[in-house]
Amino acid sequence: MTARHLRLSLLAVAMLCVAPAPASAAVHSSGRAVAASSGDCSSSGFPAQRDPRNPLDLPSSAHDPASSNPLSGARFFVDHKKGLAVPYLGRHPELRKIADQPENKRFTRFTGNGSPADVLGNVRKFLCRVRADEPGTVPTASVYRLKHEKCGNQADGPGEQRAYRRWMYAFARGVGRTPMVLFYEFDSLISVRCLSHRGLDVRIAELRYVLKKLSALPHTVVYIDAGAADALSVRTVARLLNRVDIRSIEGFFLNSTHFDWTSTEVAYGAQISRLVHGKHFVVSTAVNGQGPLRPRNRVRDGNEVLCNPPGRGLGPRPTTKTTSKLADGFLWIGNPGLSGGKCHPGDAGNGQFDLRYALGLVKRANERLGPHDRSRSF
Repeated sequence: MTARHLRLSLLAVAMLCVAPAPASAAVHSSGRAVAASSGDCSSSGFPAQRDPRNPLDLPSSAHDPASSNPLSGARFFVDHKKGLAVPYLGRHPELRKIADQPENKRFTRFTGNGSPADVLGNVRKFLCRVRADEPGTVPTASVYRLKHEKCGNQADGPGEQRAYRRWMYAFARGVGRTPMVLFYEFDSLISVRCLSHRGLDVRIAELRYVLKKLSALPHTVVYIDAGAADALSVRTVARLLNRVDIRSIEGFFLNSTHFDWTSTEVAYGAQISRLVHGKHFVVSTAVNGQGPLRPRNRVRDGNEVLCNPPGRGLGPRPTTKTTSKLADGFLWIGNPGLSGGKCHPGDAGNGQFDLRYALGLVKRANERLGPHDRSRSF
């Protein structure tokens, strides 16, 4: 069962980089020199201590210390070399609408990150490339490591719990002092209905443990997945967020695997925030320019079609200038063009870039925030 299919069933029921940095990357954005001889080019040059007013260690010229938004002033990394849409630009220049935007780098157990050593090396390699290709930018990344294989009285056994902690510990080591915006563990809370009572306790313990480790990273701003407005009730998700101790991180993120309107998700996030110590949130706007596709039978098929729904479009382009003081950003957490599975004839496999799907998203791109807003194609 794919992650997309799992969400449908839930809704229906409710290395190491050792090369020195090149000369072009030898200066940190705040003016500090990077130690080119350092064995770990990903973290060198960043202070060990966290400034709560500037957790991403942004240059003073870019960040307002009086702002309550930790992302304000950040320039996010755009992967002009290895972005998902880059290989297709020659034949389809319209894909610039995707390729020119910050892409969320995913680290999952399915994409060459199976072992702790794999993820450690791959994280460092990626962060070294960020510093070499676009010095001074901040990468956004996500983690998807928990297993979601079956639905019904599930619980991670002791071996899997140990494996998960080792993997996440290696990920945190890979990040080190490097500034990063991290969207932690897709589906970690939206899938709890598939767990047994013991499984839920285990899941909460796993998340609490990892959030504590991640919160110790000096320049990582962490948001945890809180689903979407048409997935879990406000009180349910708030209760879960409090159980995992959301106070230890920046906040939560929404709509990463859904297509819901931005305005709906902002209202939903604000309601949750009131119940979780005023924590901030980020809304994914990658593919919600046309809003969600509602199935005819919501009881049977869920509140929206999640697997490559036809007629959707790119949503508002990434920005930290949002419509709410509680919303730190409208970012493309769900990468446009990634297939949710072979849901229709000709679809690419789960997690693969689907050219036909991506071109459709580009064609129908729209930056309106809600169904009654004025159309703003781009």
